[in-house]
Amino acid sequence: MTDETSTPKSGATPGTADEYDRRDALRAIAAVVRGDGIEVDADSTPARWSLSLTHIVAIPGADRTLKLRFRIALGPLPEIEAELWGMLTAEEGFGRPQAKTLGKRVKAACLSSSAIEKAKGRVDAWFASMAQRAAGFGDAWRPKGFAEELGRVIGFGGRIPRLQTLLDALEEAFSSAIARSGLKVRRERLENASGMGVYLDSFTTARAMIRRLRLFVGPTNSGKTHSAMDQLALAESGCYLAPLRLLALEGQEALETRGRPCSLVTGEERDVRPGAGFTSSTIEMVNTSRIWGACVIDEIQMIGDPDRGWAWTQAVAGVAAPEILMTGSADAIPYVKRLADAMGEELEVIEFTRKSPLRVQEERVPLPDVRRGDAVIAFSRKDVMGLRHDLLARGHTVAVIYGALSPEVRRAEARRFRDGTADVLVATDAIGMGLNLPVARVVLSTTRKYDGREERELNSSEIRQIGGRAGRFGMHEEGRVAVLEGESINPVRRALTTPPVPPEDPRSWISPNLSHVQAIAIELDTNSLAKVLRTAGQELLRANQTFRMTDLEQRIQAATAVDKAALPLEVRDILARCPIDTRDQNNLRLLGGWAMNQGKGIGNAAPDAAERFRHHVGTDVELEKAERAVKELTAYAWLAYRFTDAYPEMDLCQERRAHLNAFIERTLAERSLARACPVCGARLKANHRFRVCDACYGSRLEERQGGGNRPAGRRDGRSAAAMPGDKPPGAAHPSFHHPLPHGRGKGPGRGPSKTGGGPPKRRGPTAP
Repeated sequence: MTDETSTPKSGATPGTADEYDRRDALRAIAAVVRGDGIEVDADSTPARWSLSLTHIVAIPGADRTLKLRFRIALGPLPEIEAELWGMLTAEEGFGRPQAKTLGKRVKAACLSSSAIEKAKGRVDAWFASMAQRAAGFGDAWRPKGFAEELGRVIGFGGRIPRLQTLLDALEEAFSSAIARSGLKVRRERLENASGMGVYLDSFTTARAMIRRLRLFVGPTNSGKTHSAMDQLALAESGCYLAPLRLLALEGQEALETRGRPCSLVTGEERDVRPGAGFTSSTIEMVNTSRIWGACVIDEIQMIGDPDRGWAWTQAVAGVAAPEILMTGSADAIPYVKRLADAMGEELEVIEFTRKSPLRVQEERVPLPDVRRGDAVIAFSRKDVMGLRHDLLARGHTVAVIYGALSPEVRRAEARRFRDGTADVLVATDAIGMGLNLPVARVVLSTTRKYDGREERELNSSEIRQIGGRAGRFGMHEEGRVAVLEGESINPVRRALTTPPVPPEDPRSWISPNLSHVQAIAIELDTNSLAKVLRTAGQELLRANQTFRMTDLEQRIQAATAVDKAALPLEVRDILARCPIDTRDQNNLRLLGGWAMNQGKGIGNAAPDAAERFRHHVGTDVELEKAERAVKELTAYAWLAYRFTDAYPEMDLCQERRAHLNAFIERTLAERSLARACPVCGARLKANHRFRVCDACYGSRLEERQGGGNRPAGRRDGRSAAAMPGDKPPGAAHPSFHHPLPHGRGKGPGRGPSKTGGGPPKRRGPTAP
């Protein structure tokens, strides 16, 4: 049936109609009233009508109105339905005139429906409820911003939603906005309760003083630290703050050569000189409660470091001294200026120039062309040891410096290079701070590094800091910075020829101290240190204009390890700061075990791994194990200074640490480093191609072929990481079989040696 039809459809009996006729007639009526927003569901019986409405509402507090469009259901119109059937069964049938007549009746019925006012009332009620709920968030609620958000929500891509759909969308948008506001209120409450929102006020002694801030900036080898130490020695008392124990030790010596008795304080060492008015310490050990005559804060550019920058912020903000001298690179200027402005203190920047020129060597350096006085830089222990092996094979004597070595061993290795016992130094960027070395040329083996989070390009500050170690004044006329063959010199050229780029975010890093931790725990009503630190890391200081929260992930990992111990929160907080490698699960288990014993009142014995290293020199495997053992003893000493009763074997700890350091020094001084299987500890021949021994490899193959499901390890049930000579028959090895990293390619540790070794049927690296 069409609108033009005025007689029954072909074949129909006049005076009769069926369901198809009814639906066609309803659609004809709907076409008449569609311009008024009226629609019909003709397939339902009886037919159900709906109406599109436009409703203008005011956003409370926003001085803005929104035009809402939505559809409401009116339901059936029984009178229209009855009249329609009458027209369909009449002699003349149903056509356009009848559709227009019923359309007027439908329009009048729909527009006068009480459902319209009820629908608008529901919308108004929702906005009233929204205003009431938002009022509880005070200034945290931003009605203008929410109005903008609602403007985007109600568009629906040009469609007109049903009323309930619109209300659901409004509620969802409001819930998201209120959650953000609630989180902001929660953050503000936590910041206020903890005191982190007013961090500077926690240093009352420093805030009560009139302090003079002076920033000595310049490249390495410019004399800025020497000048600052001269100024410090003129004061009646003072402190020198360094990033490393090595630098703190040098600071102590520098002050004593200037006639000033000086104590040394580090995390695991105390050398207190009676009557000394000066103290040299690592920066985390700063004493902000004592009044000093002056203070030198070294390597101030570290204030921008996400992991340790909080310690420099604490020192700059908290040291109570009338004169604060900061030394470092110009990269620190934006950070220190922002901090000085927040403290309301004047900052004087004094620039130093390098005493000897530093030049870029454009020609790449093939490894055979490394010469006496060079420092070759890599960024992992593996690469350092690979370069050491390659350079020893070319007739050099080599000293090595990398982060896993203790300060004592680093100093011994630096001394070997300084006195000429070693003609080449291979090091990580650990030489970038604190070591005065007679380096003629710095050669970067790569311009990329893994920073604990990702593999990335070296930034300009890092290149300047490392490259600046070349050309020590008084030892060389100039310094040169180059790269190994296969690397690009462009990053080095840019770093050494362009000024520092200001940081995108010059806010200083801060970290929650014990008072902050306790206050957050009370606010959260929790005794979990990990939860407190996680909340602080995720929620606090998001909108602060001066400070931002340091990366707390390592501290959270340590907190998780000690939270099970029956110890007060303040004790667990100290334990969580213990200098362990949180990436090593063995270290976390060790710390957790110490904490459990401490909670039970049981004294912890000093780690005894040193007893396994009574021989003169060791293998590559033993060297790595000895380095880990030193770290464990260092952590024990750190705790023993703070909890004497719980860690009573400090003297034995220091004795074992000294023994291990001597063992490591002797091993590194050897012309060649003996190799051992990392699984069983058996010594390997110099030309053995693979990392593991033949027996371990064969045992693993046998186990795989036999379909065994035993985990890799010793068959007698003991640890697979056994000591040399402690290898039972048939010991298994882990699921790897890598070639020894003797080949250089583009860098150390890439590719197998060209010399043979092992069973004749082995075909390169195998991963069973």
